[in-house]
Amino acid sequence: MTNPLLWVIPALPLAGFFVNAFLGSALDKKVSGAIATLAIWAAFAVALVVFSQVGQAPESRIFSPAIDWIPAIKLKLELAVDPLSAVMLLVITGVGALIHGYSMGYMSHEKNYSRYFTYLNLFVFFMLLLVMGANLVVMFVGWEGVGLASYLLIGFWQEKKSATDAGKKAFVVNRIGDAALLLALFGLYWVFDTLDFFGPLGIVTKTGAMLEPGGRHGNYHALTTLVPILLFIGATGKSAQFPLYVWLPDAMEGPTPVSALIHAATMVTAGVYLLARMSAVFVIAPAAMTVVAVIGLFTALLAASIALAQNDIKKILAYSTVSQLGFMFLACGVGAFSAAMFHVVTHAFFKALLFLGSGSVIHAMGGEQDVRKMGGLWKKLPITGRTMAIGTAAISGIPLLAGFWSKDEILLNAYAARPIYWAVAFLTAGMTAFYMTRMMVKTFAGAPRYDEHVASHLHESPISMTLPLGILAALSIVGGFLNAGAFGIHAFEHWLEPVVKTRELSNPSLALPLMIASGVLALVVCSWAFFSFRSKASGEYAPKELRESRLYALVANRWGIDQYLEAMFKDEGTDIARWMRRFLDNRGADGAVNGFARGVRGLGEGLKGWQSGYVRSYALTMLVGALVVVVASLLGRAR
Repeated sequence: MTNPLLWVIPALPLAGFFVNAFLGSALDKKVSGAIATLAIWAAFAVALVVFSQVGQAPESRIFSPAIDWIPAIKLKLELAVDPLSAVMLLVITGVGALIHGYSMGYMSHEKNYSRYFTYLNLFVFFMLLLVMGANLVVMFVGWEGVGLASYLLIGFWQEKKSATDAGKKAFVVNRIGDAALLLALFGLYWVFDTLDFFGPLGIVTKTGAMLEPGGRHGNYHALTTLVPILLFIGATGKSAQFPLYVWLPDAMEGPTPVSALIHAATMVTAGVYLLARMSAVFVIAPAAMTVVAVIGLFTALLAASIALAQNDIKKILAYSTVSQLGFMFLACGVGAFSAAMFHVVTHAFFKALLFLGSGSVIHAMGGEQDVRKMGGLWKKLPITGRTMAIGTAAISGIPLLAGFWSKDEILLNAYAARPIYWAVAFLTAGMTAFYMTRMMVKTFAGAPRYDEHVASHLHESPISMTLPLGILAALSIVGGFLNAGAFGIHAFEHWLEPVVKTRELSNPSLALPLMIASGVLALVVCSWAFFSFRSKASGEYAPKELRESRLYALVANRWGIDQYLEAMFKDEGTDIARWMRRFLDNRGADGAVNGFARGVRGLGEGLKGWQSGYVRSYALTMLVGALVVVVASLLGRAR
């Protein structure tokens, strides 16, 4: 089924980008922001129309009119929407539209207002291209474009060195993953002779054929293991998995709506989308699946431990994002791709809500982000406080909220794969409930710890900021009922069935006990954290003895991983680059070129004596030459 509307969806934010890029400085602020925001709302409306058509389409796929692009490998510039990409379309445009509207209030005092919305529209365009590409090359263009747009948005405040450094760090770290993804594309083309996702010759179809007797899997065993690992490495860059997660916490230097859009709802989930899209390639490589599960689980636990000792409200949410992404990768690693995508959707609701709520707090506090200097904000910011409480309860896994259902699906599938996976994930879920409740209590409860100057201008955010909070809070409450297994609701799982496989549980009778255990854990830990921190006048999280311990200092310093990686790649890398410049460049390449030039010059210097300009010299040379020829001729005849 072909539908030209598919081109309209990315074209709308691209049009908003061009309008603000070329005319934004001449437009009124409100007009500039309205154009960018309306472009995303219009894209959301078209996405809804396309979403409604996917279920009725043959094989649940809709294609755009195609344009011949690279004839040598039969590659076309083509878009496609199936149940998986349709879900991402609604998340990107729906949550993106809310964040655009929020930005109109949050960035209202920003002098580079139109530039901000220019970058924001550009990001949404590339993100839509990423999820709508009908082949890996179109997806890769969107993948790289998202990296460029995120660099521009993270470093938006160009006068802040920390912001520009964070933008560069994100760009460089993502290039590592992107290089691996590019190698994976070469490997996929070598194995499957195509880079298309769908159709009779698509990767998904050919992968299924490889599992049949006589398939090519045996002949390409090394590549069918290596390629998924390369795909996973590419995904670790965008989705901030160990060790390439270090860019995301630093990216909080960008404007808070950017954190909500890029680092909560869209860009960081691109890696999970890639794994789900290529699930057919991963299921034929059990070793690669194990790598995905172990790295995801380790990332979730590591990031949660770091979040326990953070004071910056956005850094807490950043490490929480890394941890939740680890849960999604764990789900992919155990074959529960639909559970991973379900958590992508619910996470987009409550994490975007939490980031936008933190922006509302920072806006009211005059830029303050340290929760030790907050407290008592519940009465001052009632809407922000109540909506953030819903988001906190959802991510903590409080029963019946969105995060409870999606996280329970992951824990259940983890237990079905290996009980040790469940045990570590269960511990991490408890840590999440603890540090998120602690953040809420230190921000909104207890006695105020801010100065009189801050108190004089504390106020609730305008409706342009609180309305998106209310909508996201509602979605954080009801969003989980898309796949509430305990109530027999499996709508989300059934929707994705044509695209990804659902893991069959080996012991479904354990589903209810495990669900009860996770719900009880969330309630107990949240209650413990609430009563532990509510009565403390100080903003510190831990007793003085613990704060002065080496372990606490190590955790607060993010286990020293950032410094170690910087020393290894920056310092050692600089030394290696200098050595390569000295020996390979200066003495190798340059030495060879200069040596050849000196040899030619020496030869010329030697030969120029033969061109003296004196006739007697030429005559003598001719005579000697003739004698040599005669003698050689006589010797040859005599022999």
